Amino acid sequence: MLDKSELGRRVKAERLAKDMTLKQVADAAGLSPTHISEIERGRTSPTVGALMKIAHALDKSATYFVEEEALPTVSVVRRADRPTHTVTDRGRDVASASYLTVGIPAGRLRVVELGDIGAGPVAGSAHEREDILLVTAGRVRVTVGEKLYELSEGDCIQFRGSLKHSMERVGEGPAQVLWVTASEGLLAP
Repeated sequence: MLDKSELGRRVKAERLAKDMTLKQVADAAGLSPTHISEIERGRTSPTVGALMKIAHALDKSATYFVEEEALPTVSVVRRADRPTHTVTDRGRDVASASYLTVGIPAGRLRVVELGDIGAGPVAGSAHEREDILLVTAGRVRVTVGEKLYELSEGDCIQFRGSLKHSMERVGEGPAQVLWVTASEGLLAP
């Protein structure tokens, strides 16, 4: 969990980056300059309401100040630097995951390249976000609810993650998918 000194450091850094005084931020947020100063020095934690007012005054999302990891405003991931890991399901390797994006403050989307998709279903976990799968190589079978969808290279499917879903390779050749999803609940790179 993010501590109050780091939150305060982020508020101050953003205020200085915007070339604003304590008074300007306080006036825009409807708070006292003393309260803003106490937050910046890590002496107090803002209430959710106060943080939202400060974020609005600084033209940022409140989540920008409380993200666990300080993320860049613009994120570039070079091919050679992509975080990767092996996806397992019930003790077996089912795919390789390569993160094409790693996130920005208050960002909601991630793009993951799933390759080496194995035969046999890979069950997805239930979540509230939407998922988009674009087949970039081979063929896959996606099950959403009780319905099966066979997709070939270039085909795309979008569905609510709250529906039971799984994916598996069809045939012997390699299969690869671009997965676009909101960042909550993703396996960390």
